[in-house]
Amino acid sequence: MSVFRDEGDSMTFRQRPGSDRSLHGPLQSFDLEVSRLREEKEWQEGRRNAITLRKGEGLSIVLLVMKAGDRLDEHFAPGPISLSIQEGHIRFTVMDEVVEAGTEPMLTCDAGVHHSVEALIDAVCLLHVTAGDTAHGSG
Repeated sequence: MSVFRDEGDSMTFRQRPGSDRSLHGPLQSFDLEVSRLREEKEWQEGRRNAITLRKGEGLSIVLLVMKAGDRLDEHFAPGPISLSIQEGHIRFTVMDEVVEAGTEPMLTCDAGVHHSVEALIDAVCLLHVTAGDTAHGSG
């Protein structure tokens, strides 16, 4: 299991201590571990928390919990992303475009596009990042 970290302009993953669960395989099924993330020190101290559910074969899936007012400053992903909000409400900003979203819409963004995310109320999000080659888009 890995933990998502926002480091400047891009994101990184680090192995979560004490985890023995495989991050990829031919078939995976996940329980969204929201209550576990909310019990951990980061959340209790008022910071966002995340866990990587899958990483491999060109796909990473991250479960992210954010407190109201928390913000992922402008950054980018190495491949296209999709973001679905499972609980709460967020503000997603790309350049001059701003979308406020709850649980209905699915947000997507191309590889390398700088964006920011802000929780307007406590939020639970599923982030999908695919491996991508920014030089060869199929748009």
